[in-house]
Amino acid sequence: MARLANRKKYQKKRETFMQFYNRTCDRVFAYIFERCLNHGDSMTVCREAFIDMYFDISDLRKAPSVEYWQRKEVDKTLRYLVRKDRLSMIHEKTLSDIPDSLTADEKEELWRRINRTIDIDPWRLVPVPGKSSVFTVLADQAASDMSYMSLFDIAKAVGIVLLVIALIGGGAFGAYYLLSRGSSGGVEAMEEIFLDERSYNAYNEESRVQVTDEEINRLIKDAFDGLEDEGGLTTHSATAHNSSKEPVYTEDDAINDRLKVILEDIINDDMSDSERLWAIYYYVGTNIRYENVPDRSEEQLTLLRYFFKNGTGDSRHYSMLFKSLCNAAGYDCEMIKGRFVLNGDTEFRRDILHYWNRMRLNGMYYYYDCEADADEFGTQVREYYFMATDGNIKWSVWNRDHQ
Repeated sequence: MARLANRKKYQKKRETFMQFYNRTCDRVFAYIFERCLNHGDSMTVCREAFIDMYFDISDLRKAPSVEYWQRKEVDKTLRYLVRKDRLSMIHEKTLSDIPDSLTADEKEELWRRINRTIDIDPWRLVPVPGKSSVFTVLADQAASDMSYMSLFDIAKAVGIVLLVIALIGGGAFGAYYLLSRGSSGGVEAMEEIFLDERSYNAYNEESRVQVTDEEINRLIKDAFDGLEDEGGLTTHSATAHNSSKEPVYTEDDAINDRLKVILEDIINDDMSDSERLWAIYYYVGTNIRYENVPDRSEEQLTLLRYFFKNGTGDSRHYSMLFKSLCNAAGYDCEMIKGRFVLNGDTEFRRDILHYWNRMRLNGMYYYYDCEADADEFGTQVREYYFMATDGNIKWSVWNRDHQ
């Protein structure tokens, strides 16, 4: 009875969502097509967006309207697919070609694909006491899933299973073969060369070039003379010197106070420059959740006020917050406007408007792109674009992605 009740509850939920899909799919698809201008990408984004809506449907209660909530879900899905390189990003249409609705066949095919993904019937995983086993539960689930699969999907799944079995069998046979050879006690000809100590004794110790400790220390001093910070390194090790100067604030005292509080929490006088800058970089990346803000202002106080009010923003807000915190910490940092390259090494290359930062430190220019290094939820920050400069290992990656 419990399994039957769970099944009916799940089916009712799916049928209710299908009605929601039928009422809104044309409007959602038109909104997506306006951004992609590509029919294939639009179908992909539409499918993934409705799947996300299915699992996030409880958030609809807190939204001001259905359309606003759906657009937020679409924007989140589109950004995820762009980052995963799952879209071709080729504009095949223009804004005047945006369709008013999907055809009946397209709508049905789209729902079939959505339904296959969301049809994870939890009631099938509930065993019946005295009648079920692990095998019967898994077999029941597999049989139900196959009803939604095409012949091509089934053939592909069978091929993958056979390939995995072949790989496991081949690995087991290879391990057995190597172990059986190792237990024979024989020594290969190449091994005999390394076991023959005469080949080592023939090496003349006196023929090596001797380098004194004084020469090594002089080379190190010459290489790093004048560099007061280890900028560009990712280890953030401490140094005794900080090159920050007098702080520079905004014209808003309330904003300045908030910047001071942040800096007091994340940096201290014992930190080196790279440690301070990484602390600021990490703070920005983990305290902004990505949002495509319609207002295109580049004014400092407008962007900072929006961040402090909403905790969200796009690349402008990331770069402006990083610039403002660095200026308040005494660093000469500026915001740069340019183009970020997607799929740069392929025929699907696309440039998008983007903002990042440049800083002059110890006579060198360093570049930072916190938005590109942070995930959209503000949970982690990478170091691909942190302190990129001409001469360190990050420079080639930076030049590839920024213009």
